[in-house]
Amino acid sequence: MAESLFRDRDQYNCSVCLDLMTDPVTIPCGHSYCRSCIKHYWDRDESRRARCPQCRQDFPTTPALNKNTMLAEILEMLRNTTLQGSPPSPPAQRSAQHGEVECDFCTDGKLRAVRSCQECRASYCETHLQPHYDFPALRKHKLVVATEILTCPGHDKLLEAFCRTDNTLICMSCVMDEHKGHDTVSSAAERDEKQIILQEYKSTLVEKHGEKLKEFYDLLNTFEAHEQSAQQAVEDTELAFTSLITFLEKSCSEVTEKIRAQVEMDRNRVADLQEQLELEITMLMGQEELTDKFLQTEDNVYFLQNFESMASPSGDEESPARTLEPLVSFSDVSNMVSEFKEKLEIFSTQTMDNMFANFHIGVGDRVRVKSSVNTPTFQWGPITHQSVGVVMSISEETVIVAFPEHENWKGLLSEMERVTAADESAISDETGIVDVLEHKNWDGPLSEVESAAASDESETSAHQRKVTPYVKYIKRNWGKVLGKK
Repeated sequence: MAESLFRDRDQYNCSVCLDLMTDPVTIPCGHSYCRSCIKHYWDRDESRRARCPQCRQDFPTTPALNKNTMLAEILEMLRNTTLQGSPPSPPAQRSAQHGEVECDFCTDGKLRAVRSCQECRASYCETHLQPHYDFPALRKHKLVVATEILTCPGHDKLLEAFCRTDNTLICMSCVMDEHKGHDTVSSAAERDEKQIILQEYKSTLVEKHGEKLKEFYDLLNTFEAHEQSAQQAVEDTELAFTSLITFLEKSCSEVTEKIRAQVEMDRNRVADLQEQLELEITMLMGQEELTDKFLQTEDNVYFLQNFESMASPSGDEESPARTLEPLVSFSDVSNMVSEFKEKLEIFSTQTMDNMFANFHIGVGDRVRVKSSVNTPTFQWGPITHQSVGVVMSISEETVIVAFPEHENWKGLLSEMERVTAADESAISDETGIVDVLEHKNWDGPLSEVESAAASDESETSAHQRKVTPYVKYIKRNWGKVLGKK
């Protein structure tokens, strides 16, 4: 630890006296000094302002000088290590790399400079900097982080003044020479004024930073609430549709049970009627057989004597006709269920359209014409409800879509709906090859063709196909094929 402290010894130097700090105090900007040094610095300041010697920050009132106890302990350890006569070897030095400041006093290979002296106008490596720590006269020099010492190209002197007329740094000789009569001030005074401007700019940046942070977190909070709302909508939707499915399944079960119960009741009625008819048929068959035998007798006397009893046997009464009461027409049930299904689909589609009306469609989205739109405002061209395209541009209520069948299709934004991956995978894209008189190997979706019965066309067989009549603009190129072909 002592080795590390010694290696970084210069960072514990007071920037006023350039020696190890004694009784270290830290001012509000974060820099530390000897208590006596900073007090003396402020006392001799002509402007009577409390200012940090390093960062030049001004304080409205003289800050309280509180001892930095942790720094004092480190300094005490550093002094004890040095007094014991066992300072570690100085850190290994390295050659200056490209872009780094070189030591001005190295002769055999320039080492990297660690400090620059504004009084000497030179930069030093660790070795050549040591005299500035050892000799009292050099300790008063202002040491800064290693940097190129800029001098006046005309007089080879430090740039200690600033010409406001020409807005340039100059030396003191320039003040009396080519810049004589100009508005000139010391570089420190100009720095003070420009630092005030920069501090104001920094305050503006801090304010804007705060505003942007607020916008950022407001955006996060807004979208977080949006996501929570979406998640709640998903849960409510799943719950509602699960309940609806349960209700429909229950209704389906009730309807099918009633149908089966009615069929069972009708079956029992038919069975009773069938049993009666079978009994009557058996009796008639027996009477018929007896009559047939009587007709075959050769004894005329016997025939005539028993004719009356055979022609009208006892108990042979005219039985009533057995007819079944009108049965329930299940075709009515099928029609009502079909009508219910259609109404539910229409209501569902309209409800979905209303729900998704506020869902924004953007450029790049995959879309299709809503299934509820049968008569679009603009000419469809060759697309269908199954056609999926990419939005190329949106202008107010108009949208330009690139469909596979039509690259610059134009339509109303309100008549389009966004297509998800699940929607697109559900869209049937099965095709069939059909030979027609006008076009051999005609290619089209199976969803757009239907069976052509013999009644449609006398020459058409049951295995032939024709384009479905309601398909006005089919997905594939028809060629010369018409709906009747």
